[in-house]
Amino acid sequence: MSATAITLSSYGVDKLTVSEVARPTAGPNQVVVNVKLRPVNPADVFSVLGVYPGFAPKTLPATPGLEGYGIVTEVGPGVTRVAVGARVVPFFDTLNGHGSWQEFVVVDEQELAIVPDSVSDATAAQLIVNPISVLGMLDRLAVPKGEFVLQSAAGSTLGRQLIQIAKSRGIKTVNLVRRSAQIDELKAIGADVVVSTEGLDTPAKISAAILEATGGKHPYGAVDAVGGNITEALTLAVRVGGTVIVYGAMEGMSCSAGVGSLIFRGITITGYWLGKEFPLMGVKGRQAITSEALDLITRGVLEPFSGEIFPLADIGAAVGKSMAAARGGKVLVA
Repeated sequence: MSATAITLSSYGVDKLTVSEVARPTAGPNQVVVNVKLRPVNPADVFSVLGVYPGFAPKTLPATPGLEGYGIVTEVGPGVTRVAVGARVVPFFDTLNGHGSWQEFVVVDEQELAIVPDSVSDATAAQLIVNPISVLGMLDRLAVPKGEFVLQSAAGSTLGRQLIQIAKSRGIKTVNLVRRSAQIDELKAIGADVVVSTEGLDTPAKISAAILEATGGKHPYGAVDAVGGNITEALTLAVRVGGTVIVYGAMEGMSCSAGVGSLIFRGITITGYWLGKEFPLMGVKGRQAITSEALDLITRGVLEPFSGEIFPLADIGAAVGKSMAAARGGKVLVA
């Protein structure tokens, strides 16, 4: 039996191909999952372009896609954790080219999260990349209750989730956006302070605007999806001895910081990459942190920001839409 998969024989958005591949079968302790829905994340686009280290198949063709949701259609000998019909989020082997942009995947029964009936398909499809990254970065910063955490790209799907999760922990948020039109939108979901960078053309001006908005209170730490001069603005704004975690590269593959911030203010700049952190958690760690994220979702704390849905065969258009400004939520592929 065959199944549909999106494959790359060489890198580039124009190289995405709708292919027919052999449908996998379940071996001992394995399950086959019919993937129903998956998002297009920035890292997925980087995978397609051949510049994402989390997608490094030894040979091509290969299938990208970091996350997705599906239904168990077959269980192999020895499987006890799930049955046919279970709603699950597989932990995809995207590194080796077995990603979510295909109809069927086979995984070990331990390498998945079981989705409660109360969680929607669209929400389940976005369980891994953004929620787990937010939880990991907030845990690393260890921001005390009542203190501010500062973030760039606050209008993104991850940025909105950081607002929600931080609020549930009693942490206040300072949120940088590029468009003033986003201010009221983010305050409506619980943002404490929102600062637009429109018209602010230097790191010093952005930092000054942040501190004016907080009444002079320096945020405890920061997370940055942008890079470039925005990283420098965050280093100027956070407290002495604070940490700025860079997890994205919206302005390119470099970031800047003033020497004075590093030497005299003791600021630490570090990175966070779920592609490294998630495997290091081990099976029990992956199941625990996805359970934590699912608990936040079922309690109404966390609400992913879903956008337009494209059919799998229209993957090129989906990728294009995902790169558009003001796209209105995470692009999904069914």
